Amino acid sequence: MKLLKITPRLLWGILLSMIASLLNLYLPLLVRHFINLKQFAWSGLSKKVLLLGGLILIGNLLVSSLSDYLISSEGDSQVRQLRLRLQKQVLRLPQKYFDQQISGNLTSRIINDVNVLRSFLTETIPAVVTGSLTILGTMLITFSLDWKLTLLMLLVFPIDGLVTVPLGKISEVIADQTQSSLAALTGVTSESIKQIKTVKLNKAEEDVFAKNAREINKLYRLSLKGDRIAAMIGPLQSMLSFCLIMAVVLYGTLRVKSGSLSTGTLGAFMMYFFQIIGPINNVALFYSDRKQMLGATRKISEIINETAEETAGKEQLAVAPGSSLLRLDQVSFAYQDLPVLEKVDLEARSGEKIALVGATGAGKTTLANVITRLYPVAAGRISLNGQASTDFSLEQWRGFFSVVLQENTIISGSIRDNLTLGLNRKVTDQELWDALALVRLEEYAKKLPKGLDSLLGESGKQLSGGQRQRMQIARACLRDFKFLLLDEATSNLDADTEKIIMTALDRLKRTKNCGQITIAHRLATIANSDRIYFIKNKTVVASGSHEELLEKVPDYRRYVHEQQLKEKR
Repeated sequence: MKLLKITPRLLWGILLSMIASLLNLYLPLLVRHFINLKQFAWSGLSKKVLLLGGLILIGNLLVSSLSDYLISSEGDSQVRQLRLRLQKQVLRLPQKYFDQQISGNLTSRIINDVNVLRSFLTETIPAVVTGSLTILGTMLITFSLDWKLTLLMLLVFPIDGLVTVPLGKISEVIADQTQSSLAALTGVTSESIKQIKTVKLNKAEEDVFAKNAREINKLYRLSLKGDRIAAMIGPLQSMLSFCLIMAVVLYGTLRVKSGSLSTGTLGAFMMYFFQIIGPINNVALFYSDRKQMLGATRKISEIINETAEETAGKEQLAVAPGSSLLRLDQVSFAYQDLPVLEKVDLEARSGEKIALVGATGAGKTTLANVITRLYPVAAGRISLNGQASTDFSLEQWRGFFSVVLQENTIISGSIRDNLTLGLNRKVTDQELWDALALVRLEEYAKKLPKGLDSLLGESGKQLSGGQRQRMQIARACLRDFKFLLLDEATSNLDADTEKIIMTALDRLKRTKNCGQITIAHRLATIANSDRIYFIKNKTVVASGSHEELLEKVPDYRRYVHEQQLKEKR
């Protein structure tokens, strides 16, 4: 798969760069001609030489500037497209992919690795093309001027190769390791900043610092290796170049004194020699630059080639208005070959409230993730009104649910940004205020300087834990859905606020004729459910009303007793 493209814009930029290189090749010939003039007076011939030289310099400036802009802008364009492609792909990857990744690593791949590709496209490729042309043109011209001096100058190639090739192979390995280390450092740094509150409350600053320090020191050691290589290559190349320059000067001077070489030709040779040193180094470093690019490409390709969720592509299936029936028949799910759910049967209807209860780790949240197709089922069937969930596009299916999670899902931005997150319709300010009023946040928002447009900070840090969960509930209420799924959504609310919110949600359930699926531990939250599913040992072991389960299921009775003891503490 090609991540970089050779486009007409890039080709034009390289072509102009080649023209600039050809113009540069002509300048030493003008200098040679000027030096060989027998009279340096302001003669007509000298005027023409100087004027032509000035025009070449100005033309070279204009052509080079246009070439640099075309190449750089094309590189920026391709980097933009690649980053957009990566961002889109990352957002479409299944949940199980993120369960195995550190977010900072992905961030580093999207930013740092893409920059490596840009550098290769906009710097390495043009430099190698124009450098090769400069070297070839220089060799042809200098051979026509004096083949003996040219052969002496050609010694720079094998000598430079003896230095750069072996050291370049070592640099290649170091560059690949550096990219991986940089990604790891980005990951741990991002995580430590994101979890700074947890770090402080657990007095884990030293532990986190030690973890970050290990990655920083690893990157430092790799940088030192790279510095040692660079410290060897630079001076060695300079020494070898100086020796060759001295050899050319001494040999050329002897030739000038003997009359077999003109002073102007020697001057032109010296200009050509200095002119090809840079291109020779660029061509010599192409191998290591290409290997570094391939390393970055491999990591990016791994992300792009990951199997994405099928978010679209299926036609919207007609769903009859009115009551809906959600069914799970013998549904099983395993995470990395570890069974989490086994042969689960469940029903949820519009207008009724069901609850999923069980000990921590019983699989309640996983069941919610399976219902919303964050995870694919390993066996069994999920259906809506008899239609299999997989018959619907992922986008349409997830639109049937409005989900409020226990974890914080407030994004950086304003109250308006958070309430309208993902909505595909225009929402009036009155609708937003009504949603805030439903969760008792209206007065709080009105006190803020910018009202609905007030910023909440990163992850909603301006809000308390209870306010964040109420904001999520308000967001959920603005959606057009068939089932409201609450995963410990009131766990951060005090008893009085929870009662108010649950009353509001019951009213919402009647107004929208939606079903409500609640995962909770508090007995007050689940006791008034129309039906409770008791989950144990990865499956539903019993279902019924609170009273029925208390009477018939000893495990449920024991679970309720334990919860009562916890709530009294």
